[in-house]
Amino acid sequence: MTIRGSVDSLSAEGASGWVYGGPGRPLIVQALLDGRVIGEALAEQERADLSAAGIGDGRCGFAMAFYDAPIDAALLPFVSIRPRGGDVELPRTSLTGFGEFFRTVHARHPGAGRHRSVFGGLWTDRTDARRLLAGRIGTGATPAELREPLRSFIGEGHLILRDVLKPGATTVGDGMALRADHPLDPGQNSAAQRVLEALPGLLFGETVLTVLRGVLDDQPTVTRVVPWRGDTPGRFVQASAAESLPSPAECLLLVLGLGDPSGRGLLLDIARGSHELPEFTAHGRSRWLVEELPDRESAGVELAREFDASVETLEIGPQDVVLLGPGMLHRLRPTPPGVTALLAWCLPARISPSRLFTADVGGGAMLRHQSGAVVAL
Repeated sequence: MTIRGSVDSLSAEGASGWVYGGPGRPLIVQALLDGRVIGEALAEQERADLSAAGIGDGRCGFAMAFYDAPIDAALLPFVSIRPRGGDVELPRTSLTGFGEFFRTVHARHPGAGRHRSVFGGLWTDRTDARRLLAGRIGTGATPAELREPLRSFIGEGHLILRDVLKPGATTVGDGMALRADHPLDPGQNSAAQRVLEALPGLLFGETVLTVLRGVLDDQPTVTRVVPWRGDTPGRFVQASAAESLPSPAECLLLVLGLGDPSGRGLLLDIARGSHELPEFTAHGRSRWLVEELPDRESAGVELAREFDASVETLEIGPQDVVLLGPGMLHRLRPTPPGVTALLAWCLPARISPSRLFTADVGGGAMLRHQSGAVVAL
């Protein structure tokens, strides 16, 4: 049987179009996202334009509403519309079907690199990142001294930079009158303002900056800073799902262990290999999207359980910085008295939204380091 048809419109609410398989019973069409049916309709609506074109009697149009509408607009390019029971996807008259282009490329060139997320991501998160790193170093695009750190970051999804904070960094956390687990706001109180003013000089030392520029392929912009002084274990989370970010798959989380002079530091649990887990669960939930799930585990944790990810504990000294890559599931252990952590979300400057660069509006501020790196809140 020859099937003809088209998807004429696709939105967060549903889809419409037509499909014709010859005289007889009308076809049923389904919308699928990551293998899950999200909508279904019978193609029997009358279409005068199709009748005039000689496509049967014209009664082959459809309009469907998605079951869980609205779906996230960012996922629309990856929704497929096809007849039920078939594997032929209806073409689209709009430009939202660029997913087909990539499927064609990878069908013909299976070795071609790709990002692990439909949203794109950092070059270090590509499936061919190791080969790409060798090429970048060979051409001078990436400094040769970053070969081993970046190989480790690509393979493990995290990197510990030991003793890179300036001496005396522990005093930044001393006596902080700050709300733990809440983003710092320069208008919050004088303690928050002091921490933020000290942060560019504290964080953007030569070693940290060099690595951040290598990973991001751009100047780093810190867009969110949260103090942490927990007395109970937190849940496993990933930085990219902390809030709606302009590009969740290009987000790094920096963990600064501001311990005390006695050398006590932080303990950080990570789910090994979680940076390489699939994007979608079996039920079509994306691990890159923000979810309000107080009584349900996140999509990332669901995937980690499915793939039996093991847990590794990292010790963070008082002058260490940990880089956690996109998708890396982690949790901080309860801290001893006098030990504080700062969590800083870092994005490439190229994707940082303009709203972050508006100073003194709604409590926001921009702090520029002499290197060009920025803390913008």
